[in-house]
Amino acid sequence: MDRIKALQEFEVKTTLPEDFQFKGRVPFDMQIVDGEATIKVLALTLDEAMMRVDSFLFGVDDESN
Repeated sequence: MDRIKALQEFEVKTTLPEDFQFKGRVPFDMQIVDGEATIKVLALTLDEAMMRVDSFLFGVDDESN
């Protein structure tokens, strides 16, 4: 419960690859203009928000298991 209370909304901006396509649901509030995505993400830190965006858009997962 403490984690939920501590979440903040971050705005992450990134350039999408030219061949980028959506498949399935988008878990973020996102706006795309001229290949630039502005994505609002709930996270504890900006780094966590950026990791969540990278994981969704590019399949990058930096978390160690």
